[in-house]
Amino acid sequence: MTTVSAYTYAERLATFEGHWDDCMTTARCLAATGHISDRPPLESLEAGSRCVTCSAFVRKGLSTRAFGDNGSQDYLEYFRGFRFHLPHCQRLQVRIPLDPQALLGGLHGNGFQSLVSKFEKFSPGTKSATPTQRFPQTSSLFSLPTELRLEIYAQVLPHLDDVTEIVPLNRDSARVISKAGYEKTGPRDTTKHNVLRTCRAINDEASDLLYSSSTFRFAASKTMYLFLRSIGKRGRQLVHSVDVYCGSREDAMAFALLASCEQLQYLTVRLPRPKILPPRSPLWCVDGMSCLLSLSGLRSVKFGFCESSFGCMDDSRSDADVIRKALTRPKGAAGSLRTINGYLDV
Repeated sequence: MTTVSAYTYAERLATFEGHWDDCMTTARCLAATGHISDRPPLESLEAGSRCVTCSAFVRKGLSTRAFGDNGSQDYLEYFRGFRFHLPHCQRLQVRIPLDPQALLGGLHGNGFQSLVSKFEKFSPGTKSATPTQRFPQTSSLFSLPTELRLEIYAQVLPHLDDVTEIVPLNRDSARVISKAGYEKTGPRDTTKHNVLRTCRAINDEASDLLYSSSTFRFAASKTMYLFLRSIGKRGRQLVHSVDVYCGSREDAMAFALLASCEQLQYLTVRLPRPKILPPRSPLWCVDGMSCLLSLSGLRSVKFGFCESSFGCMDDSRSDADVIRKALTRPKGAAGSLRTINGYLDV
């Protein structure tokens, strides 16, 4: 059995139910980083959440800005003016991939703030998003049968293999790209996705071809998180198959976001250890597996090979059945793993 804090991930997430139903993706991410929905009297003054360890309070609007689908590529803008945790909080073990505290690890207090301020000083200003007026679609494209429109989209959009590996564009970037595109020599054609930007109706129709027809493979859970953020809510609703190498400090955030992929059916887990949780597992490891095991309703769970001197999870391990049973239970059903006096019973 492995020690956990007074609140498990499932218990933290339960505090948001009924209060954050309009932004459950944000609620899952907050629960993964150690927050619970704030209770009265503070809640009566300002809705928000607080860390169960350091009691850092964050307003709901700031959290939705950080974890919502706002389309901005300026990750510093997500976290401007607040922190999810106080310096040296134990919950900082769980890394938020886009948080400057994670990207610039080890910097706290005035040193961190001065570096951020210096960066922001020389960063280009960001334009506030303004709502655009929508007009009825009058293009002759929409007079064609749906099947023909889908065929047109298939010819325009980039072709994805049955298994598409996604990699970071560079080490410290929040942008991701397919490995085939990354390794391509010569100039890249970055215009093929532009059809998705023409209008909402085309985006809704064409996205299905792009995200539901391939298994997306990730060499790290951080990369999976960045990909899922980049494709937005609509894209996540279409992802049906994922292959991910886990076992890092970003696991909790990545699997919490993966839970918003409502059509996810197939998952390949590459876990570089033979047990779900080794004895004396650190907090980030416990929360990472808790977020993984909170997934449900999957049709198939496999265990992929990963090079590790400690061995890796495969079907010969007894814990493999625990993971598979947890992830293939009926959608939304309560998990069977118990917590006993602050311990995860595995």
